[in-house]
Amino acid sequence: MDPLTHGLTGAVLAQAGFRQRYGYQATLAVTAGALIPDIDVLWSPAGSVVALETHRGLTHSFVGAIGLAVALGLTVRLLGPEKRWALLSGLSLLGIVIGHLFMDLITSYGIQLFLPFSRSRPALDLVFIIDPFLTVPLLAALIAGFAWRRRSALIGRVALGLVAGYLGFMAVNQFAAVSTLDRVARSQGIVPRRIEALPEPFQPFRWRGFVEDGEHYWQGIVALERGEADLVPIPKGPRNGPVARAEEVEAVKTFLWFARFPVVTFREEGVRQVVEYTDLRFAHSFRRRPAFLLRVILGPGGVVEQVLFNPS
Repeated sequence: MDPLTHGLTGAVLAQAGFRQRYGYQATLAVTAGALIPDIDVLWSPAGSVVALETHRGLTHSFVGAIGLAVALGLTVRLLGPEKRWALLSGLSLLGIVIGHLFMDLITSYGIQLFLPFSRSRPALDLVFIIDPFLTVPLLAALIAGFAWRRRSALIGRVALGLVAGYLGFMAVNQFAAVSTLDRVARSQGIVPRRIEALPEPFQPFRWRGFVEDGEHYWQGIVALERGEADLVPIPKGPRNGPVARAEEVEAVKTFLWFARFPVVTFREEGVRQVVEYTDLRFAHSFRRRPAFLLRVILGPGGVVEQVLFNPS
């Protein structure tokens, strides 16, 4: 989720009652908590496949949340009259878990919620990473809360209720999209191994569908208003010697761990061989190129010469 929505979620959580009871330090604790997990960008180098593993890693886990909450509670304690660090840490934890971890969990990127015990990346796939249907009610509630201070708590609770209702609505739509994909796939003789529906930007009734069978992903847009899905086969890619050698590279192992719908392509350029990996999850129609692309260049004898992440 985008930083603005994270921050607004924390601020409205505080507005819903904690600010009135515990003062401005409650707002600081909850709002800072809603933003602090993305501190991992400091050690997630841009343009490096390492960032796939380190971003939304430990700081986005339950264990990391506790450590961050204690650190924030002790810090906010120094900024005002409220000295109960356990209270401030609890408020910070609320901001981290609801304002950040949950708001990231409902997107399709995935977070390593169970580190260090598991490297799995759960994702609920309910909303796109930017969603005005979430952001606008929260922003409106924050502005209205300043305008009508006596009713600010009620306004905050109403906004949070609207957000919860919207997410419930999207969960119902997602279930309908998966059901449509299953019906359409089987009507075309496809035997699904896996069916998933991911949200399209700003269109609650349109979902990107993926049906996996043995050698293909079947991808298409699900139009819920018509109960239809146009599925197009996309080969997972070749399995040859150069691809096998590429998959011995640590960067490729990391990319394949990260990708949910990995596709590999292979081509020859003179004496060199090029193996490329993409993740269909991020191949939106509005993008000119995949959001994540890993290229492995092999020279004569199959020696890996270069590994490029998101090359220009």
